[in-house]
Amino acid sequence: MPVWLEVLLNLAGYAGFVALASSGASCRHAGPDDQIYRDER
Repeated sequence: MPVWLEVLLNLAGYAGFVALASSGASCRHAGPDDQIYRDER
C-alpha cells in the first residue's frame, strides 16, 4: 500500500473520530434504564 494512501486513511479515520466525539451523538438522551424517577407528592 502506498504511503500516501495510508496517511490519507489515517487522516480520514481521525477526522471521523473527532466528528463523532464532538457531536456527542451517543449522549443525547438517557436510555430507559438510565433514567432516574422520583416520586412527586
